[in-house]
Amino acid sequence: MLFERLYARIAPEVSLDLGTVNTPVYVRGHGVRFVEPTLVAIDTDSGAVVTIGEGARQMLGRTPRSITVVRPMRNGVVSDYRYAEVLIARLLERALRGKPLVPARVVVGVPGSATEVEKKAIREAARAAGAGRVYFVPQALAAAVGAGLPVLEARGSMIVDIGGGTTEAAVLSLGGMVSARSLKVGGDQLDEAIIAHLRTTRNFHIGERTAESLKIELGYYGRPQGKPPVRVMGQDARQLLPGTIEVREEEVAAAIAEPLGMIVDAVRSLLEQTPPELVRDLGEHGIVIAGGGALIAGLAQTLADVTGIPVRTAEQPLLCVALGAAQVLREPRLFAALFPAPQSVFDRWWRSFRFGMRENSSSSSR
Repeated sequence: MLFERLYARIAPEVSLDLGTVNTPVYVRGHGVRFVEPTLVAIDTDSGAVVTIGEGARQMLGRTPRSITVVRPMRNGVVSDYRYAEVLIARLLERALRGKPLVPARVVVGVPGSATEVEKKAIREAARAAGAGRVYFVPQALAAAVGAGLPVLEARGSMIVDIGGGTTEAAVLSLGGMVSARSLKVGGDQLDEAIIAHLRTTRNFHIGERTAESLKIELGYYGRPQGKPPVRVMGQDARQLLPGTIEVREEEVAAAIAEPLGMIVDAVRSLLEQTPPELVRDLGEHGIVIAGGGALIAGLAQTLADVTGIPVRTAEQPLLCVALGAAQVLREPRLFAALFPAPQSVFDRWWRSFRFGMRENSSSSSR
């Protein structure tokens, strides 16, 4: 235990929110050092990595046949282990400025649906990059901590983290998740819905980056915002030639209404599974939404109207998981609640000795 406390004091600390779209990286003493797209560009002939992050994003949709841009994370899970390991290793090397003298403590926010195989791949990649200890925190819990919710108190708190590949919703109390839901709906699905809607209704093809910009500029759920149409370039499907169209906010809203409705239904379903005492706490203190999806206009108000519970957006919705995961390492009470220290041989012997003494004294008194 003494060694662990000393190690925790002097070791560098890094937290990663391993997202489907972006990966924020937090370093103790520096804050959020950078946010990189979760992308890897590879040479298809040799399999070698050309670049990662923003460099790979700039190539998206523009690469020659010899280069492919891959997403090692899909729907919140590792879809390509090899390149996920490369991405994590390079992000950690950049965060730590090479391999540190003292192996770093690394905490990674992962979806509630993450498997042990996926965690093992992430752990091995982190250790190869210089990590000594690797911890995993559910993204919902990390987002709740990063949003400032009192997760250790005997009080119900609810977080809805709408990321790029998944939506993680959870009701928390006393340092644990009372009820939780992981839904494979997020920002990526909204982009795909916009692409499909324009292809079906306007016979017009656009790329992922264009769909994402339309979602950010015109997306809403509930009441229209009154924003002017946006001109986008793409391909006319009928003539197979480049073209330009104007997209109205109502079209974007119609495209993303179904996936957003699934998120609202999931939140309502989770509330139905929550004990009445905790629902009463939520009615008093409200629900917090985080992640990139939390920035969609009208979503918080619509959720409040449907559930009858106040809903607010976290102050830094895109960074909640990375900030919360870092806080778990910093705060001893939080860390102890999530990662109880295993008892030593002496502790187990002393506990069994005392328990045996109690049994003997109670039997002799009879």
